[in-house]
Amino acid sequence: MVVVKAVVFGASGYAGVELVRILDQHPQLELVGASAAGNAGAVISELYPHLIGSASASMVLADTEALMRQVTQDSCDVVFLALPHNQAAKIAPKLLDNVRVVVDLSADFRLRDAELYASVYNFVHPAPELLADAVYGLVELNRSALINARLIAAPGCYVTAVTLALFPLLERGIIKPAGIIANAVSGVSGAGRGAVIGNLFGEVDSNVMAYGLNGHRHSCEINQNLGTEVLFVPHVVPMTRGILASCYADLDMDALGADSRAMGSKTLIQEEIHAAMSDFYAKEAYVSVLESGTSPRTKSTLGTNSAHISVTYDPATRKVIALCALDNMLKGASGQAVQAANLALGLAEDDGLAKVSNYP
Repeated sequence: MVVVKAVVFGASGYAGVELVRILDQHPQLELVGASAAGNAGAVISELYPHLIGSASASMVLADTEALMRQVTQDSCDVVFLALPHNQAAKIAPKLLDNVRVVVDLSADFRLRDAELYASVYNFVHPAPELLADAVYGLVELNRSALINARLIAAPGCYVTAVTLALFPLLERGIIKPAGIIANAVSGVSGAGRGAVIGNLFGEVDSNVMAYGLNGHRHSCEINQNLGTEVLFVPHVVPMTRGILASCYADLDMDALGADSRAMGSKTLIQEEIHAAMSDFYAKEAYVSVLESGTSPRTKSTLGTNSAHISVTYDPATRKVIALCALDNMLKGASGQAVQAANLALGLAEDDGLAKVSNYP
């Protein structure tokens, strides 16, 4: 078996340490280096005791410059960048000359329009020429383009849930593109490990709060994926991890079969919509379409790279309700990044990735 060497920049954050954990279980990817800006010199299991007993437990975290020298001097196959926005774009061009695949978990290569970075992320993109080369890492929508990709932009967690819920319905014309609303709730891990007052236990316990009401920065990524403007409202809820996206859109009756249009039967319409969603994801290992009227549960996807989706028709409002639950740290971040990297490297897509959650 060929061993593929992997490096993680930003291994002390939540997404970075999930990459370390996944790579520890991966049959072909071997972690050979990891960095942490504020924790260079620390042993990784001292920061994250849950890694004690793993192959990576005794790894000493390097600083960014030291790891850059290691990557450029030694043979390395894939680099994962679990860094804050506006950092990956500065080092990715240097890495591309020395490694087979670079996977960025930040937003630095997700958007096609370089000008959006100034208005949405408050920085001028340092490598706009790479935006056209970066392959968007949502495997279920972009699998063929990810094969042999060199630079992968892993999607955002909210964006993944909303896109998976709505894309098949838009692609098949079942819902109208105007007036779509997406509400999503997320656990506090989505904000990262840094100490922020709003994420303290006393702030989030027994509390639910909407935010980004003047336009969340992920909205432009959602709109780019779906080809239409979506009203997106995120909420933080008192749990550690998980996302549930609840999306609402008007049914386009003209897209339905003759029987559904003629009879206007809720049952026929429901069956047709469910069949369209099920057919779209029929061959996907990590997307499960639940029975109509069933709500996905975040806990059912906890610790997995899986997304659970349901779609329901409400005849009173003629709206379609599409729901998607996933683990924001895995299918919404590190698991999805490894899934995309597996494809780019010619490995089995499911290597190292869990499909079934622990319960309760």
